[in-house]
Amino acid sequence: MTVLRCERVAAGDLDRAVADLGELTLARMPEGVFVDVADDRANDAVRRLAFAGICARPALVALAPRPGTYAALGRDLGPLPLGSLSLDLVHVRRLSVARESARLLRHPPWRRNVNADWRARCRDLLRGTDAALTWRRRAWSTRDILRSKEARRSLRPVVFDVGAVGSPPEHRMLVAEAALARWLFG
Repeated sequence: MTVLRCERVAAGDLDRAVADLGELTLARMPEGVFVDVADDRANDAVRRLAFAGICARPALVALAPRPGTYAALGRDLGPLPLGSLSLDLVHVRRLSVARESARLLRHPPWRRNVNADWRARCRDLLRGTDAALTWRRRAWSTRDILRSKEARRSLRPVVFDVGAVGSPPEHRMLVAEAALARWLFG
C-alpha cells in the first residue's frame, strides 16, 4: 500500500476521482490529509487526484491510531476539526451499476410506482454521469473529544463490542453528493 499526502490546490471533483480509482482509504490526521491506495494504482491515483485539483505526493506516514486513543464508528461524513481526532479513516469502494440501479428501482409490492427522484438517480447511474460508492468510517480520539456534542453527531464510540472496529457498518452515497470532499477538506 502507498500512502499519499494530499493538498488541495484548486477546485475539482474529488468524489469522481475516488470513484474512478475503485477502492481506497482516505485519512485525516493532525499531520494532514492522506490517501492510501494499492501500490499498482499509486501513479493512477496521483494523476486522477491532480485532475481533481489535489496535489498528492508519497509520504512515509503510518495510518495507525496513537496509543491511549479510543475507537468510534462513523454515522455520517460530518467533518470534525483536523486536530481533534488522532486518526479518522474512511474506506471507500465503488459499487456495481447493475446492483445499485436494481436497488434504487426495487420497491415493495404495495407501492406501484417508484419515486421520481430515485428514477432520476438510477438514470444518472446508467448514463455514467453519477456513480455509487460505499463507505465505512472509523476514528480514534480521546474520551473527552468523543464525548463532545460535535463528535457524537457523526461518530458512535465503541464501548463494548471491540470487534466492531474491524468491520464498521457500510453506508451508501452517490458521487453527486460530494460528501467525501466536504469530509476530507472540511
